[in-house]
Amino acid sequence: MSLYFTAFIRFGLAVGISAVLPSAFSADVSSFESAFAKVQNYQTQTDIWQQQQQISDFNIQQSKLWQNPSLSIEQTGFGSDQDRELSIGISQPLDIFGQRKINQALAKISEQQIQLQQQLWNAQSRLIVKFAWSQLAIAQKEQLIYAAQLKLSKANLDSAQKRYQAGSIALVDVERAEIESLDIQRLYQQAVLKQQTAARQLSNLWGETAAPIQLDTAAVNWPEQIQGLVQHNLSEGWLDKLYALNIQQANQQIEHLKVQARPSPTLNVGMTRTKSPAEADDTALALGVDIPLNIFNRQQYAIPMAKKQQILLNHQQQRELKQHIEDIASSIHQLKGLRTQFDAAASQIGLAEKIQSRTLQGFQAGKFAITEVQQTTKQLQDIRLSQVQILAQAWQNALSAEALSIGTSYEEISRSDAFSQLNKKAIEASQNLISTALGQ
Repeated sequence: MSLYFTAFIRFGLAVGISAVLPSAFSADVSSFESAFAKVQNYQTQTDIWQQQQQISDFNIQQSKLWQNPSLSIEQTGFGSDQDRELSIGISQPLDIFGQRKINQALAKISEQQIQLQQQLWNAQSRLIVKFAWSQLAIAQKEQLIYAAQLKLSKANLDSAQKRYQAGSIALVDVERAEIESLDIQRLYQQAVLKQQTAARQLSNLWGETAAPIQLDTAAVNWPEQIQGLVQHNLSEGWLDKLYALNIQQANQQIEHLKVQARPSPTLNVGMTRTKSPAEADDTALALGVDIPLNIFNRQQYAIPMAKKQQILLNHQQQRELKQHIEDIASSIHQLKGLRTQFDAAASQIGLAEKIQSRTLQGFQAGKFAITEVQQTTKQLQDIRLSQVQILAQAWQNALSAEALSIGTSYEEISRSDAFSQLNKKAIEASQNLISTALGQ
């Protein structure tokens, strides 16, 4: 083996191990709460919900307004020798069936919906940050595992070189150790890239492109509190309240159609002034009512359609709630099974570390072959990685259960553009509110 090749491997080991030292990272986002605080501070700068509240207030005020009256002016006869008649009239639609009352009820329901949506937005934004934070935490654990494996592969290589120099093993055994070191170095670099990518995705949530982050490794543990968090979300009843408001909104829309089916009259008040060359001026006051004849269109089909739609909406919401509860129970059940596997892997790691250490000592004493040392080293690596994979699956199940408890999904919170989509939905809700207000 060339000195250059050996130096290259040792340089890679030194660089790789030094890359995980805390001094290379900032410590201002060591916990989830500190990361979430940074994201909250950044996201609230847009004032989405402050704007939403103002829109809702304007919508309530708009719903209280009466319909505008109409003014009509008409004159006949313009010559001095002609009879002239000037008519001025004002028409005011009358709200005798409670259209304004329905509009106000719809506006208040929309206000309550926005308040609930803001609470759900806050809960979902917290989950988005928790997902990004957990991804970084798991990537960091995986990186530390490969850093430990780098040390073991270095020890294996050093021991193989010493035995080769003593003439007790062949060159091919040293080359096997070299290949092992190169492979671990490659895997470690992959882990570093994964950790850097996860750190970038987390820092993007508070507006930075690539912030150096070092989490507190001791705080990255099993998601113990998930059952309590899910129970808290369910006890808040956000989805129940939101679904109930949806049904109330559908009821008011049906009432709106019923009002449209009734003949709403229009009050007409006017004055007619007649002037002729031979006679004195004559002024007459006119008072009348226009009553539309709802003969052909009495909303006789729109109202049954709205009622059927309300029934479908109610059934769909009930199915969603039931499905959410079932999926939450399934996720928590799987989480318990994963914990058993996680604890079993922890026991195996301790035993595998002893076996690897003893096998290396036996190889240094000439009792074992280099392949046996590599086998125990690989076995230790596999067990450590399997425990991290179990931890990753546990966090996925935990976040999935928590997401379902607030009416979203793991797929939604794990998107790379999750916050953009969340804000987009909030803006779309305000646009729908404005469109509804303008259409009244």
